[in-house]
Amino acid sequence: MKKKIELASDMGESFGNYVLGRPEEVMKLINTAFVACGFHAGDPAVMLQTVKWCQQYNVILGAHPGYPDLLGFGRRYMKITPDEARNYTIYQVGALKNFAEYVGVKIRTAKPHGAFYKWCIESEENAKAVLEGLMTIGTSLEALHLPALPDTPFHQAVKRAGLRLIGEFYPGLAYTPTGDVTVARTYVADPVSETQMVMKYVKTGKVETIESKDIDLNAETITVHGDMANCPEILVAMREALGKEGVEIAPAL
Repeated sequence: MKKKIELASDMGESFGNYVLGRPEEVMKLINTAFVACGFHAGDPAVMLQTVKWCQQYNVILGAHPGYPDLLGFGRRYMKITPDEARNYTIYQVGALKNFAEYVGVKIRTAKPHGAFYKWCIESEENAKAVLEGLMTIGTSLEALHLPALPDTPFHQAVKRAGLRLIGEFYPGLAYTPTGDVTVARTYVADPVSETQMVMKYVKTGKVETIESKDIDLNAETITVHGDMANCPEILVAMREALGKEGVEIAPAL
């Protein structure tokens, strides 16, 4: 039985006239926010507002760089070079860092988004390129939040860099027997089923795969997609269930 768990969400994914989810309500219910940096989602106004909410609600700020794929929400694979990946990352986290400094907060964690993450874990060269970009955030960067499974070249590179590695569990995604997640876009999820998955994990350390078999997972963070219309209801349900079992909801950092 876990005594402590963090609740996190991917945030700042609206842009222009398009508002995804109920971001301020979500921000009141989480410990850490991973903010889109304008490539797969977000825009300057959204980035600034999201950083301000992090400050207002005492939420840890994380950077969430992705592919330059606004139309595909960063979930479509792109064939890029390591140099391009590094430069994309520097560009994105640099923008978020300036907003953070303007508001008076720091970027303390980060993670690559969607298909960009899949590209990162393909090789040591890819992992090194993106990590180099993330390290330009500076000394405020304490950790990276990454999927708890499987162990990849990117996970190993993070450890060698001396950063803390914080494993994530995604109750809204389906797991393969190796711990990979399968992504299906949805904007509404079932609070009951997601909460049941979270409580099973908290009590047993196990998650069920698409083959109906359990695997062990070592995660410190439960991450819920902030762009879902009913994300606040999901987070409230999780908080209530965790509270009944005496599980502390607190930042991993």
